[in-house]
Amino acid sequence: MPESKYSKYIVTELKTPDFPAEAIARYNTFARRILWVDKNVVPEAFQMNCSWYLKRLEKGPAEHTHDVDEIIGFFSNDSNNPNDLGGEVEIWLEGGKHIITKSALVFVPAGMNHCPLNLNRVDRPIFHFSVVTAGEYIIKEPKENKIPKPDYSQYVVTELKEPEERKKIAPVYSKYAQRILWMDTDVVPGAFNLNASWYLKASMTIDDKPHTHDYDEIIGFFGNDAKNPSDLGGEVEIWLEGEKQIINKSAMIFVPAGMRHCPLILRRVDRPIFHFTVVIAPRYVKHEKGTA
Repeated sequence: MPESKYSKYIVTELKTPDFPAEAIARYNTFARRILWVDKNVVPEAFQMNCSWYLKRLEKGPAEHTHDVDEIIGFFSNDSNNPNDLGGEVEIWLEGGKHIITKSALVFVPAGMNHCPLNLNRVDRPIFHFSVVTAGEYIIKEPKENKIPKPDYSQYVVTELKEPEERKKIAPVYSKYAQRILWMDTDVVPGAFNLNASWYLKASMTIDDKPHTHDYDEIIGFFGNDAKNPSDLGGEVEIWLEGEKQIINKSAMIFVPAGMRHCPLILRRVDRPIFHFTVVIAPRYVKHEKGTA
């Protein structure tokens, strides 16, 4: 991608922290990391990691906590059957086991003990991401809690619950895309916003005028071929502050609060493209006035 004023916000190459060699080797036995964003990759960005889960993992990350909120995602790579995970994930929240067999978003509030995370079955590759609302991914020791723990199943979202304004545009949206899941504070109290979809067809008429948000955002586009994860399988055009960007590799784009972005055009979709947006706010709110 040619260098431009705003291309620094677009991440298409894997740049991770200096993980120990043994940790990298172990991770590679069951997964393939695709992209990583944090404040060290793009200054001021929040942290997000995207990977493919490829094989079973009997003993995953140990129980831990964070000082900030997190959303963990598990998604089917079959756009024809996007709710069927194609495997079984076991994740623990405050000592309670949850079994996931459908595409899912898991909200983990700051301070909640979570994990282990085990991959009981991987019939086909599973797309995975985790995102925290801080500039770095920092693990803390789990907190001791002797109070009886409630059922946290409401933090695991496997059914689409869209805002009313999104339902209104569904007939147009469904012509080129399929929404999979939506997370915000109206779905899970306290959660920030995350939306995941499949882009299925090229479209030059996406109704997404230039706009801004009051909060930081990450926009993701990922190819669905786990053997060649960098190849987007299409071409996306997106504008940042009036500057056109062409994307043909899997990418994450950090959009700082107040940055004018879009329109977004699907110039070519050779095979389905996995897409998400994350806004560190309780709800997705955009401002179009004065941005045209």
